[in-house]
Amino acid sequence: MHPYYHFRGPSRIVWFILGAGAATFWHCSHQMREHRAQYFPCVMQARHIEGSGEHPGPTSPIYKPDAPAPQEHRWNSIHRAQPDRNGDGTAGWNQREWEEDKERLKEIQKRAEDAMLDMSESTLGSIVSTVEALKTKLAQHKTQREQERKNFEEELEKQKKNPPRYV
Repeated sequence: MHPYYHFRGPSRIVWFILGAGAATFWHCSHQMREHRAQYFPCVMQARHIEGSGEHPGPTSPIYKPDAPAPQEHRWNSIHRAQPDRNGDGTAGWNQREWEEDKERLKEIQKRAEDAMLDMSESTLGSIVSTVEALKTKLAQHKTQREQERKNFEEELEKQKKNPPRYV
């Protein structure tokens, strides 16, 4: 028998968990890059240009404000970003649409606040009713204990006055 026969190193489950964690981290970071590239193309394009050492300019092959650059994703499928209609990276948003969205978000926020207020009021109401029910239950138990104590004391006095005769 060899003296190191029973030691096999780290368990397979440890390696499985380590691999699963690394795969999950890679998958989530890859999805976040795709999400940023889809919803924030101007930020990702600026990072791409900064990383390549080129400066954005009208003659740069990467930066073309009138034609969006295709973005390659997994399995070489090509997705095109929305065209930059305003020329400032807002993809067609104008001040009126922006104000409408702000008003809509304020309305949603107000409805959410009202819903939370109603929910908290109902929760507090149910808590108060529960506490009141417990309070009355405790009062009933207290009166019941006092009654039992009085009955027990009366039994003791009766037994003291009339002790049992064993003869």
